[in-house]
Amino acid sequence: MRSGRRALNMIKYLILMLTFMCVVIEIIQIVVGAVLHRLFATYTVFIDNDFVRATHFLIAVGIVLVFLSIFGFAGIIFENVIMIFLYSGMFGLMVILEIILASAAFSMYTRVDSMLTRRMNIVIQQFFSDSFMRASFNHMQNEMNCCGIQSYADWANFHPERDLPNSCCRRVDDGCMPHERGCHAPMSDFIGSRIHMIATGTVIIIVFQVICIVTAIIMGARLSKYKQQLRAAGMSPGPVTAPEPIMTEKPKY
Repeated sequence: MRSGRRALNMIKYLILMLTFMCVVIEIIQIVVGAVLHRLFATYTVFIDNDFVRATHFLIAVGIVLVFLSIFGFAGIIFENVIMIFLYSGMFGLMVILEIILASAAFSMYTRVDSMLTRRMNIVIQQFFSDSFMRASFNHMQNEMNCCGIQSYADWANFHPERDLPNSCCRRVDDGCMPHERGCHAPMSDFIGSRIHMIATGTVIIIVFQVICIVTAIIMGARLSKYKQQLRAAGMSPGPVTAPEPIMTEKPKY
């Protein structure tokens, strides 16, 4: 009986440590999702809606998993078998959702180039007619130190009667000297690296969470068996056994 209790305690402390690490990882996931959402919102005219929704999903899953980990933490501390198995089951469902997110992120990573080409063509065509499109394209050219889509020659193709916008120019002292590189390549690297970070980061988190789930199931099974043995021996199945009384006889005065 004592050896069973020692083994159970080892599993208990291990899963408590893993669950605490899970909480930390999920908080990091929420922060990363919020940062990526802000970055994507800056270039919203160049990005499809599902890219932005991926950051929303990342944040939402992180928040749910933080509360779920706290629930599991309580179940483990109080050695409640039902809470531990509920924690494992709900955690498993969330892992399935994260697998879907990782798969979607890898899929999005493969179509970043085609998305940017399509969206950039739309924005550059409406550059002089839409103030929001103009501000977005100017911001991108200033931040990325680039001009046009593939090169500054794109401006002559789309707007032959117009001069280059100031955001294209490296120097304007003796006329506009445009940036030689286009904006497609740096934007593709920028967006693609963030999407790849979501995909690979989610996979790493999933692996760690599966370890947490397996450990919780093992503890739940061992705890259930241990409590059955205590009941068979006529002992209390609670997490802490009642202390023996210090005095066995009534004091005599």
